Amino acid sequence: MLIRALGLSVGLFLATMFADGSAKPAQAAGRLDAVMETSMQTDVIRTALPDFVDRFRDQIGSEWQIAEYDFTHPIFDTDWRRDLVQITDRAVLSLQPREDEVAGSNRFLGAAFRRTQPTGYGRYEAWMRAGRGAGVVTGFFAYTGPYYGTRHDEIDMEFLGQDTRKVQLSWWVDGVLRSHVVPLGFDAAAGMHHYAFDWMPEGVRWFVDGRLIYQVTEGPLPRYPGYLSFNLWAVDPSVASWAGHAQPQTRTRAEVFGAGFTPFSDPVVAPFATLNDPALERGDNSGEGHDRQGG
Repeated sequence: MLIRALGLSVGLFLATMFADGSAKPAQAAGRLDAVMETSMQTDVIRTALPDFVDRFRDQIGSEWQIAEYDFTHPIFDTDWRRDLVQITDRAVLSLQPREDEVAGSNRFLGAAFRRTQPTGYGRYEAWMRAGRGAGVVTGFFAYTGPYYGTRHDEIDMEFLGQDTRKVQLSWWVDGVLRSHVVPLGFDAAAGMHHYAFDWMPEGVRWFVDGRLIYQVTEGPLPRYPGYLSFNLWAVDPSVASWAGHAQPQTRTRAEVFGAGFTPFSDPVVAPFATLNDPALERGDNSGEGHDRQGG
């Protein structure tokens, strides 16, 4: 109960601290450091020091790659542009309509970036604010697929801009999607929160502000190391039933204040057996899927 109480209090602090963006950069950076450290220290699942924690101050390191290419995919209506990822005291991802009307091209330009090296079992985490708008998706995920010479394995936390009070959790195994939608109890587009997922051989579990919200321990599970990634994009009208329809003049932003990865030791401090809750293990195929590089 202590970890849940700490997690909830941190979440409330995050939401109020960054909701209006009024803090000065230096002041906000210092407060963010304190919040990130607190959220990591109160996490009883962690068993090792982070492999990396990036706070995206002034520039993005060579360990990250920003996407710059036109993207052809049946459910994406978005091409990636490097200048739509801006680094200030955070990484700001923007989505905007295309100004040049090229026949057959996607209607929108969006933002995506990823780590240049894959990572395996461990904790993936982000301090972020989602974008808002019908037909808009903000993604935090680990992905690998044929582009990288492997089968398609992936673990996602995605925020659909038409209802940012929910998060869609997905896991792909050899190109097959399974997903589950969880109410958040807050608006993910209104302020920053801490999101994380643990990926281990025995399962995947997802956290929001230090609180376990869902886990899966049965059935096929991802096995191949993935690239930690973030993106902001508009869906194709053909999948409007899933994420809504993006109007032609849709513009929005998402923000990533920090991202990290911590490898897990073996045995782990809190194995899945100690956290089993049947209410957290009702995986289904409630979301439409997509295969993408995102970086």
